Formats: sequence, structure tokens, C-alpha cells
Amino acid sequence: TCMHLTLQWPGSFCIGINNKTSCKIPQTVQYWTIHGLWPIRTGHCCDCWPIYHSHLEEIEPELTKLWPSFIKGKHFFYFWKEEWIKHGTCAGCVEAMGSPLLYFQAAVKLRKLFDIDNILERSGIKTSCEVSYKHDDIRGVLTPLLGQNYDLQCVTDSEGREAWIQLKIHLFRNQTLGCPKQEQEQKFDRLPWSNSTGHPCPKNSTIFYVPINYENPHEPCN
Repeated sequence: TCMHLTLQWPGSFCIGINNKTSCKIPQTVQYWTIHGLWPIRTGHCCDCWPIYHSHLEEIEPELTKLWPSFIKGKHFFYFWKEEWIKHGTCAGCVEAMGSPLLYFQAAVKLRKLFDIDNILERSGIKTSCEVSYKHDDIRGVLTPLLGQNYDLQCVTDSEGREAWIQLKIHLFRNQTLGCPKQEQEQKFDRLPWSNSTGHPCPKNSTIFYVPINYENPHEPCN
């Protein structure tokens, strides 16, 4: 019935990486990228549904730009393949996402539709290690674009800053906004590449929208 378009902020991505040498943000990345398009499934998906590099050649330039991997030595295609096996094969039961190409095209289309970078910039919410923002201030900017049903996810850096890392946008299976949040969705899973648990950004303390630090990505503010 519902799915999440999950966008990630490269500036915060490396903060929780266990191996500090394994994370790298390409110099070409300066914007929110796609983490995944995740159906909220009720059963097993067809993880035997194969995907090959040739399936995505048509949109590979866009995927490379909007859906990169930040793990050194991990070819982008293997990141996309993991996302397809874990999530895309669930989405494939919907005709509009019924192949690897259609699934990834849908995610790219949605990422372009929700131009988070532009709306934050126009609203004065800019990356900084000194200036932080109230939870309600960020939601006040995003709600006119996304409606009420989305989640802000943070990680805590070594200095105790709450760093905004992900944005989960709730969608219906027809790719429209408004799918209501369900109780089991409240808990954030442990980030698979992290030594800490991602959590809802706090409402009682401020949130940092940290800059991308290409030289020291795991400690962008230190």
C-alpha cells in the first residue's frame, strides 16, 4: 500500500561508518542523493528476480549522479543491485515499477520532483557547523512540499551534535504523497553501515545540517 522514498544527506553519511577509511564522498556530489525506494512489505519478495548492469545502462548517467555509493571500492551497480534485491523486487508487483528499469526510473523521477536542495536553500536553511535549526523550523519548510507524512532521521556525531542524515517521504504505491504513517514504522532500523542507531531527529534540541567535508567526511565539523 505504501512505500518510502528515502533520501540521504552526504554531509552526514560518513559520521557513523565503522571503518573510517572506507567512506568517500565524490567531489561531484553536492546535493541530497537517493538511498532507496522502499515498499512497506507484508511478506517475502522475489529476491530471485535478477538484475544485470545492462538493464540500467539507459539511465546510468542519472543514477550515477543521483544514487551514488559512498563506500570505497563498491561499484555503484552493486549498491543498486542490493537495493533492487531487497526493495525493488517488492515494488515490482506494481505495473509502473514492474522491471528493474521501471523501478529505478520511478525513484529518479521522484527525486527530481522533490527538489529538497532548492527548497532548503530558498528558505535559508543552509549547511553549517555553527548554526543549527529547530525541528519545527525544518518541518515548516518541508511540509508545503511533502505534506505531513515524512520523517527526519538523525545520527549523533562525536561531539554530540544531532546531524540530519535522512529524509523518509511517505508515498502511496501509485507514487503520490499522503500515505499515513503506521505504528510499526516509527522505529528506525539500525543503519547497516553504522556503529550507531539512526533515530528520529529530536524535537527538544536543535538539528545540524552539516556541510559536506570531502577531506574529512566522517568528522565534517571537526
